[in-house]
Parts: sequence; structure tokens; C-alpha cells
Amino acid sequence: MDLPKALLEGALEGLPAQFAILDAAGTIVYTNERWRSFGVANDIDEDPTSIGKNYIAVCDAGGDDDEFAASTAAGLRSLLAGDREEFSLEYPCHSQSEKRWFLLYARAYEFEGGQDAQGDRYALVEHLDVTDRKLTELELSESNAHLKTVAGVLSHDLRNPISVAVGYLDELEDRRASPSTFVSGLRSCLERMQRIIDDALLLAREAGIDELEPVHLDVSAMKAWRYVEVDDATLEVDDSMQFMADPSLLDSLFENLFRNSVEHGTTNSRARSGDAVEHGSQSAMAATGCGCESSETVTIRVGVLPDGIGFYVEDDGPGIPEAQREEVFETGFTTGGSDNTGLGLTIVSNVADAHGWTVDVADASPGARFEFRGVGAAG
Repeated sequence: MDLPKALLEGALEGLPAQFAILDAAGTIVYTNERWRSFGVANDIDEDPTSIGKNYIAVCDAGGDDDEFAASTAAGLRSLLAGDREEFSLEYPCHSQSEKRWFLLYARAYEFEGGQDAQGDRYALVEHLDVTDRKLTELELSESNAHLKTVAGVLSHDLRNPISVAVGYLDELEDRRASPSTFVSGLRSCLERMQRIIDDALLLAREAGIDELEPVHLDVSAMKAWRYVEVDDATLEVDDSMQFMADPSLLDSLFENLFRNSVEHGTTNSRARSGDAVEHGSQSAMAATGCGCESSETVTIRVGVLPDGIGFYVEDDGPGIPEAQREEVFETGFTTGGSDNTGLGLTIVSNVADAHGWTVDVADASPGARFEFRGVGAAG
């Protein structure tokens, strides 16, 4: 059934984009209300319909200096000549009061009602306002540029003087006959600064992962364990699985989980009275003192979830109160006192997100348990 012309025109009038129909020569034969309204609002033409104007000729008038106009003219010529079926281009169209961007999309079609062979080929040209998306992209790009600048400052301008200061401390300790509380305190501060820098740089890393590699759960966990100051803590790997991951990011995930368990699960974070305490609570730290020798140890276990589509990391420390389980992944959240950066579990969450995994805090009774699901098996 042939639809009435008025019905088709009414449909085009109601569309949110600016539409024009060009004949085979590039002349505008139809425009919708959005097109006409834009022309009136921007004083583009004496005739807001633009009907009878040659669209390609208008683009050519921009000259070679206008790369978008030249590209549009070339694309439309190719389209109307039958060399391609569609053409698109994003271009700026700023007014005196605001920045604007549009997406031009053109598609050719055949109309049997034309008067001759040349007139049978037409092009539907659409201009869609994409300013909101473009401004968001520019804002994100600017934020990423600032983030890279900050990362550069952290990795070079701060790391270098810290390394020099640590070198001076080494020399000072070598020259002293006995250890100095002042020197050890200064070293502790420098090491904390280095840890903050390392955490911040990892958070600044782009979320995307270029390539995944087959990894083994047990091998990765044991490798990360070697880089953690374990104090009185042990690691047990119950079983293993092979899955796809970014090895470097997986190392960071395990290191931060292990460090979290060690810092919050040993005697240093438990009350000597044996009362139940919050996971890493400051009251427990104060009860035992910072830096005292541990008389209790924490055991950390790594293994495969029963359904085989993920793994867990758990400890037998005080555990995480249920009310805090949603908060622990938030940036800056910590109950471990001023020595903690509050970034460790945020990094764990970000690494899981980058791989497309989910991470949940479960009840280990006692202790803390982190479960990772959606882990893709290798091979």
C-alpha cells in the first residue's frame, strides 16, 4: 500500500534531527521543520526552507580551508554518484554564544518516480545535535590529561626525592652506632609516602586491559605473597584454577588483599582482652600499641569457589562488620588509623571491574572473605 505523501512528511516533521532530501545534482528538494527552525534561529538563509539551493555548492563555497565542508562535499558527490550508500561526519558548528557539534549522516536511495535516470537517485541528509555528548567527551579527555599530569608528578617529581631521602637515611644508619627512633620514624613516613604514591598510580592507570593471559591461581597468589610484609601471618592455597587475567593487575589485587588481612588480622589490630573488635578498628590498635610483637597470627586462604567460576581470598581475623561491607571499597575508607591510605580495597574493586568480575564481601565466620565471580577460564 502506498502511503499518502502528507503522512510521510508528517513523520519527518516530528523527528528530532534536521532532515533534507537532495536530488542527484545535490539540490535540496525537501526540508523538515527542524531544518527550517535552525535556519531562522541562526540567520543562515533568507529562505529558511533552503529548497532550491545546491547543498554541495554551499559546501564548496567554504573553500579548501574548511576541511569539514570539503569532506562533506566529497562524501555527498560520491554518494549521489553511486560509489557508496552512506556517509557520516561529525563537525563543529559554533555560534557566538555557545559551542556546538553536529553529526551529519547521509544515505542514498532510489526513487522510481523521478523524471529521468539522473533524477532517480536521492540522498537523505540528517544533522543531529551531539553537543552534550561532545562536551562530555571533552571534559573526560581534559580530566584524563590532568590525571596523567598528576601521575607524572607522582612517579617522577615525588618518587625521586623520596628515593634520595631513603638513601641519606641508609647512610645515616650506617654511621650510627645504635638504631635511632627518630631515623626509624622518618623511614616509616617515607615508606608511607611511597605506598600512597604506588596506590595512587595504580588507581590512575586506565581501566581498559589490552591483553589477557592465562594465569594460575596458586602461582599468582604465591608470587604476590612474596611482596607483602607478612609479620606473623601465613598463606594457604586450598586449590587452584587457570583463568584469563592481566598478570600485573592480578598481582596488585592479591597484594592489597593480603596486606589488608595482615594489617587488620594480626594481634596489632586485635584487642588483647580477646573481646570482639571491628576489622582493623582504631580501638584495637590502641589496645595493643602500634609496632608491638604479635602473639597471634592470621591465616590467609586462597581457593576456588564451589561453582568453579571464581575464587576467594579469606582470613581468620576479626572480620568486617556487615554494616561496613558496602563501604570498604569506597576510596579513602579505612578503619586502620592514619597509617592506612584507604585505597587498598578500592584498587581491588577497580581491578575486578577492569576484568569484568564482581567482588563481594562474604561472612567467613570468623574473618573476612572476598569472593570474585565471572572469572573466565583459560583454554
